[in-house]
Amino acid sequence: MAAGPLAFVAFTLGVLVSASENTWWSLIRNAFSDLGGPRATDPWIFNWTLIISGILYILYSMGVLAYSRSRLDSFSAGLLFTAGIFLALIGVYPSGTRPHTFVSTWFYIQSLLGISVLGLSFLLQRKRQTGIILLGLGVSAIPLAYLVHVTVGWPSVAILELAGAIFILAAAITHMVSVILSKE
Repeated sequence: MAAGPLAFVAFTLGVLVSASENTWWSLIRNAFSDLGGPRATDPWIFNWTLIISGILYILYSMGVLAYSRSRLDSFSAGLLFTAGIFLALIGVYPSGTRPHTFVSTWFYIQSLLGISVLGLSFLLQRKRQTGIILLGLGVSAIPLAYLVHVTVGWPSVAILELAGAIFILAAAITHMVSVILSKE
């Protein structure tokens, strides 16, 4: 279960190391993927960070499957597993390659779908609080991102990506805490 939050920690550490090697990069002007693109110094650092984070996310999805109590839980684990593959593929297909936009977009879409399905499953299992939180995180991220876009705009792609990652992290922590508390 801890592999989900650990994926975020690994990503954050990788960004910090990559950003220190690429002083031109800015959270408020660039995308995270620029740290692994053609302009980057030592792009392998960021790209391997994504691959490692993707593996951790896949392990998290296996934890979701291990604790599943319904087919909907299992389906959610499959969506999260696929999201982990897409996260790793962002490192394989860095900024500047043709598949990059596809794999990076689908990481977020698959993650948010998986979170939404997991929330729905919890609601159907009468685990109301966790279900509402997970479903809310899953279904609100894209509309909120669009609302920010049309009202004030995103200062950078990295800020948008970070916002999405925070929603995903919040869901992973919510699920992990729910599993821990259900054992007591």
